[in-house]
Amino acid sequence: MASIALGVDVGGTFAKIAAVSPDGKILRLDEMPTDAGDGAKPFVGRLLRLLQIWRKQGIRPSALGLGLAGDVDHEHGCLRLTPNLPGWQGFCFRDAFKRALRLPAVVENDANAAVWGAYATELKRRPRHVIGVTLGTGVGGGLIVDGRLHRGATGTAGEIGHARVAMSGARCHCGARGCLEAYAGKYGIVRTARELLRARPDSGAVLRRLVPNLKALSPKCLKAAADQGDPIAREVWRRTGTVLGWGLANVVIVFNPDVLVFLGGVSRAGNWILDPVRRVFHEHPFGTSLRHVTLRCAVNPNGGCVGAALLALEDRSGR
Repeated sequence: MASIALGVDVGGTFAKIAAVSPDGKILRLDEMPTDAGDGAKPFVGRLLRLLQIWRKQGIRPSALGLGLAGDVDHEHGCLRLTPNLPGWQGFCFRDAFKRALRLPAVVENDANAAVWGAYATELKRRPRHVIGVTLGTGVGGGLIVDGRLHRGATGTAGEIGHARVAMSGARCHCGARGCLEAYAGKYGIVRTARELLRARPDSGAVLRRLVPNLKALSPKCLKAAADQGDPIAREVWRRTGTVLGWGLANVVIVFNPDVLVFLGGVSRAGNWILDPVRRVFHEHPFGTSLRHVTLRCAVNPNGGCVGAALLALEDRSGR
């Protein structure tokens, strides 16, 4: 298995680890708790122990790719800033894995990795210009320019979630107010739902039945309630999609992509969140680029692992 790579997608709660072939097929997939509070070094140690088991079972990769949430220094393989992995800043993941595994290692922003995975395996590298938007706990993004991942001058291009959509709006996990993530990330969506439920005590019967304990509210529950006709759930998605549309319209006008691809757990809301985005795009008077772009949701939930692995293989081959 000399031509395969390992792809690791590190989330705040769990990390996914995959052995991936050069054409993007997952040959093996595992999951382990991130236990972010323990710190970066213990996480690396636990991951290395898992990979040692894989090696004994015949999986011998030629490279490793790691996707991390936050401001990643791709050149040096370090994490500069992250709201969701406290204490992990400054740790040099690339050197740690190179020393332990004797393999070339690539460290990438998790959204970049996921977008590259979708671009390579679902879009088949056909469109030349693509914006990818990851919708999960937070909101991230990745840019494909002329068929290549665009990292920008400091490696932080595509941080769509921290573009402001309100001057004095809701507080984002980054510390600023009015970021797109504060409205379209999981925590922003749940906040909107709770506010509506409090403001309309006689409405939302389906949602209240599905989630008697409002502390357990989630985008998944809101989709299920919207599917069953719940007015509050549908209003939550309308508001979320509208704000998302405002933010993304600015990016599309500047970047003029062929495709806008949505990834992550929140994207499984499908048309509940995409239809308001389409409406914002359709109503915008400066509409040439907004009418050109195709909107679609990625299908593979493991795109982050796949993208990280493929980026590692391509870095190794000098592509």
